[in-house]
Formats: sequence, C-alpha cells, structure tokens
Amino acid sequence: MSATTPPESTVSSALVEPTPLPESVSCVVQSKSFEKSPTLRVLLTYLWQHRNEPISEYAIATEALGRSSLFNAKTDATVRVQISRLRHRLEKYYEQEGQDCGERLVVPLGSHQVQIEPVNKPVKVVTVLPFERDAHPAEYIAKFPIILATLCAVLLITSVSLGVALYRARRSQKQTAVQEVARFWKSFFGNGRQTRIILPTPVFLSFSPRPGESIMFRDTTVNDFGERERSEGFQALARLMGHPQLAQNYTVTSDTFASVKLARYLDKSALVTTVLSSADAPLEALDNENVIAIGTWGTLAPLKPYLDRMSLLLGPHEQSVEFKRPLPGDPKRIEWTKESAERSVWPGIIAVLPGPGGRSHLLILGSRHTSALVSLLTSANGLEQLERLWKAKGSPDYYEVAVNSEMNGEDLVRFWPVALHPFSPRNTP
Repeated sequence: MSATTPPESTVSSALVEPTPLPESVSCVVQSKSFEKSPTLRVLLTYLWQHRNEPISEYAIATEALGRSSLFNAKTDATVRVQISRLRHRLEKYYEQEGQDCGERLVVPLGSHQVQIEPVNKPVKVVTVLPFERDAHPAEYIAKFPIILATLCAVLLITSVSLGVALYRARRSQKQTAVQEVARFWKSFFGNGRQTRIILPTPVFLSFSPRPGESIMFRDTTVNDFGERERSEGFQALARLMGHPQLAQNYTVTSDTFASVKLARYLDKSALVTTVLSSADAPLEALDNENVIAIGTWGTLAPLKPYLDRMSLLLGPHEQSVEFKRPLPGDPKRIEWTKESAERSVWPGIIAVLPGPGGRSHLLILGSRHTSALVSLLTSANGLEQLERLWKAKGSPDYYEVAVNSEMNGEDLVRFWPVALHPFSPRNTP
C-alpha cells in the first residue's frame, strides 16, 4: 500500500473543534513553512492535543490522517513517513521563521510525542538614566561630568557582571554536558582512554593501462588486497592491464556522514575523539585506545578476529543478521525486507566488546545504513530503548544488539532493537 500523503479532502474531521492552541503551537501551524502542508498542520495539532497520552499509529492514521478503519501499520508506513516529514518541517521553521522563538516543538526520533524544549537566549541589558522633564539644559551640562562618570561606573559594573555570568554559564554548561552524558557513553568512555572513530576505506584495485591513466576497480566480495585473486573481475582486468596497486583513497558517503554526526554529538558532551581511516590499523589501536568502528559487511573485514567470535553475524551486503547461538525467544535470523519502492527495513548490529586484556573498548556499528545506528546511539529515545533491553538482559558489561532500521530511501523513519546477547570477555582475541 502506498505511503504517500493523503489528499487534503481525506484529512480527519476529528479536529473540527480543537482545544485552543497555545501561541507557541499556533504560530507554527499558521506559519508560511506549514502554509502548503495541511496534512502536517493537522498532524501537529493532533499530536499536541494528545501529547500527554499514549498514541498508537492506528489512532494517528484514522483520527488525524484520514485513513480508513482497515489501516494496518505493518503494511502501511503513512504515519511514520508523515512524522518524519513533520520533524524536517519543524527544523525548517525554526531555522527560518522561528529563529526568535523562546521555545521549540520537537518530535524525538522514534517517538510520536510532541515535546517543548526551551531555547536559551542572551539577555539584553539596557541602562536608563533618570531624566527630569522640567530641568533646564544648562543644569544637565553642568552635571555632565557626574552623569558621564555614573554612566561609566554603571557600564563597568554591568560588563563585569555579564563577564562573571558568562563565565559561570559556560562553566555550568560544560559541567552539565558531562553530567548529562548517557549511561551508554559514560560506560564506554569510563576507562579514560583516548578514543578513535574508524571511518571505513574500502579496498580498491588501481590499474594503470598507460602512463598517467588509472582505472579503479572494486569487488565488494573482496576486502583484503591479499585475496584479490578470488575475484573473477580482477582476473579479467589483470589479463588486460597487468597487476594493480592497492588504493584506499575513498570513503562511503553514508558512513562519512555517520562518523561526522557521531563525532559532533560526542564533542558536545565533552567526549573527545579523533576520526581516522580503517587503513590505520584499528586492531593495533585497541592495545591502547578505544575504537568505534563504523562500516558494512565488507568494510569491517579488518576486525574479523572479533567478528568471528560474536554470536551475531552481519550477512553479505548487509541483507541479514544471523543468530549463530540463538537464545530462547530469538529468531534464527532477521532479514532485509522491501516494503515498497522506497521503503525498506535493514538489519544491523551494535556490539560493545572488550579490547585485548580488557584495557580498552571496541564499539562496532555494522549496517547498510550506519547513520541509523548512530541516530539510535545519539537520541534520547534510542538510548532509552537500548537501556531497557540492556537491563532486561542483566546489564552485561559487554554485549551485541541486533537492530532493525526502517528507511524511506535514505531517510530514517524509525529504529528498534530486536535482541541483545551478552558477550563473554573469554571470547576476546
């Protein structure tokens, strides 16, 4: 069933007599950003009116989006797609028309609940000197030195006060940032070691048929230069152009964006990281540093000694996650599911593992859409879902998590952890 925007005529009449909206909501609904989006206006109003209630996708679809009583959330992604569009439209509004708003409406990733977040603004201080209506100008001229001295004193005191307030605010912000770090990240960075984010650089073969020319070749089934003979494509090109050189000059766009997003999130939380390529020996780095490895079934190949010891296995081309040692209630595998022309559910793995001797930590994020896994680990909703599952499994120090990510093209619609497996340090290479 199509996940397109319902026609304007099908918008629910459930909101004919809505509860009066507060100004912070009505100014958004009536803005130019939402002027040509009646569906999003109705959706935002509905979510606001039911913000303190648990809302199902079925209720949103039938009461706000005009879908029939036969609506099935498992086969129709209308609600999730429209919620995603609403998030983007709200961001656009606050970047343009709503720049001066003191509060912002947000719909946290993976949630249907509208929330209000305050926006901190600098305080303008204006000093006003008394003025006597009937005073003669000559009297003010005579008093000018006193007035000037008073004004300078007031400005000096104000400047010092603002300087102290700004210093305290910055110090408080830094302290608050550290205090508000999620438990997941506190635990990962808890050993105090330096941390590097490994950005995958796939193995390419560079052929030079003539001086000054190069032809780049990649076989996604070959992720080690030493195994190039396994590729039939390589063998055919080698017969024509001779032996190639190893080239690791490229990164995957989605993985690059995921790495940048994660680095920015951690930086805001005062957790310092460096971003390096997978050509920089991630296994050697684990002797002294924490490592966050982002990649796919192919580009995570340098971590094979760890991947082989895990109970979850990311399948070829990221189209499945196999449970090698399933626990009670686990599926044997979860697979990529194509739900429409644009919408698919992709499986992935998040693994928190010990480095050699437990001296460091290794975080593996493996998926076709690694940005979705980063979104889970950098959003309050995602971290809460992970926390609940982690506690339900006994709060293990090290573990592996199978995750599903629903994508509409390249846009994340939602994510959810499927299963969590404790990882024994005895399995460490």
